[in-house]
Amino acid sequence: MITIALSKGRQLKDFIQYLDEINLTEWSTALKSVSRELVIQTKDTRFILVKGEDVPVYVEEGIADLGITGSDILIEQNCNINNLMDLPFGYCHFAIASKEKKDVYPVVATKYVNFTRQYFDSIKQPVKIIKLNGSVELAATIDMADAIMDIVQSGKTLHDNGLSEQVRLDEINARLISNKHAYFSKYDEIQTIINQLKVKNNVHN
Repeated sequence: MITIALSKGRQLKDFIQYLDEINLTEWSTALKSVSRELVIQTKDTRFILVKGEDVPVYVEEGIADLGITGSDILIEQNCNINNLMDLPFGYCHFAIASKEKKDVYPVVATKYVNFTRQYFDSIKQPVKIIKLNGSVELAATIDMADAIMDIVQSGKTLHDNGLSEQVRLDEINARLISNKHAYFSKYDEIQTIINQLKVKNNVHN
């Protein structure tokens, strides 16, 4: 039995759509039937649905053998896991956004504190970072911060809040990760899943 940690929300919908595209119907059907369940089981796979930021934690701790999470979370958390492969969904990017373009942004609001610190250190610009857990756009809209660092997909949320993207940074996508011990103890099962998930990637390549 392989246990896979998945994040609830948009990424789960993208994953189900991808499963349909590569004809992994057993998984797709099981996940589509979810209402409020947090554990879903098929013949030989168990899925646990957790908050996105917690996926690497469940994998690192060995509760899940595999996980699907965004590369933004992996960059921010630096967990001790195996980063096995890119998946062709969940595309977005990091960006600095503000009301207007400035030469410097002394105060930046974000949930991605480590990434933000690394970026401003790399350009040798002092910055005060305000950590927020949601609706970071508000911080720039009401002038609590000069800018925000966030992930951007379409840019609609920024536009709706009177902000625009000023600096485009690292690209983000979904990743398949594994617990380091499970990768060896369940190598054959994990490799089978990797090969199944590579079907569409190979077509695109």
